[in-house]
Amino acid sequence: MSNLERRYRLLLRVLPRWYRQDREEEMVGIFLAERDDDLDLEHSWPGWGETWAILGLAVRTHLAAGAGLGSVPAKVMWRGEVVRALGMLGLLLGMFYATAAVVNLVARSDGEYPLEFALWRVLELGPFVAFGALLSGRRTLAKIAAAGPVLVAVVSMTLPHNPLLWGLFQLPSFVTLACLCLGFHREAPTPPVRRLAWWGGGAVALGVLGGVATGVGLIAIGLITVVVRVVAFVRGDAVLGRALSLFAVLQLVPLVFLVFLVFADAGVFVLAGGLAALLVLVAVAPVRRRSKAAPRIG
Repeated sequence: MSNLERRYRLLLRVLPRWYRQDREEEMVGIFLAERDDDLDLEHSWPGWGETWAILGLAVRTHLAAGAGLGSVPAKVMWRGEVVRALGMLGLLLGMFYATAAVVNLVARSDGEYPLEFALWRVLELGPFVAFGALLSGRRTLAKIAAAGPVLVAVVSMTLPHNPLLWGLFQLPSFVTLACLCLGFHREAPTPPVRRLAWWGGGAVALGVLGGVATGVGLIAIGLITVVVRVVAFVRGDAVLGRALSLFAVLQLVPLVFLVFLVFADAGVFVLAGGLAALLVLVAVAPVRRRSKAAPRIG
């Protein structure tokens, strides 16, 4: 075996085992078909184009949707659906935060926010653009728009305050972008428009509530997460159930932040603390899988 063939086989290890068992020999043969120079075989490396193509194929096969791939294991399709559902849930949470920020900004009449700050916060509206673009099948635009809040978070972490705390508070934005980039590849299905339009409207309504009364909207989202998680368990929807478990973890950081640093009222403290405990239970609770589990979001 030449060094070049060894390097190709090493690169192909990013692909799942079930895919390599059927395609590895064929792919290596194609890569080496016209490379018969002894010096080339000993000292060359896979090209950047080939490497990028294989990495893209690895994403599509590890998070498969069934389209364009044969003999996809059920657990692989299940994993991809969970990632896509979590990405949609993250976008809904981003729409809630963006709406709350806009309402809070409009409600301020003291002129404390400079114009540059207000224009910079336009990037926080990225989840709205990403949500609409994803429902219309424009996935590249959706991923670019979802990067807006991440950019705001990264820049804000360089400002003179506690960067670790702020980074943890912005964790949902990072996870959402990662899920969109990985889960919504070219073979992934387009999310259902009619169903998600209602969820988007609910996220905006809760955002208005959260902008008027700090913390109330976040508590409402946590309660809805718990209720929908129970419904998913009863219906045997393992995809949505697992996505909600991960979504509950993303909500814990801002909720705990509000409990210890914002809320002064004892009654609200107890409510938020109890909700945090429920979200922990949601995160660790088992899911019940039917023979064919279809996600309700994404």
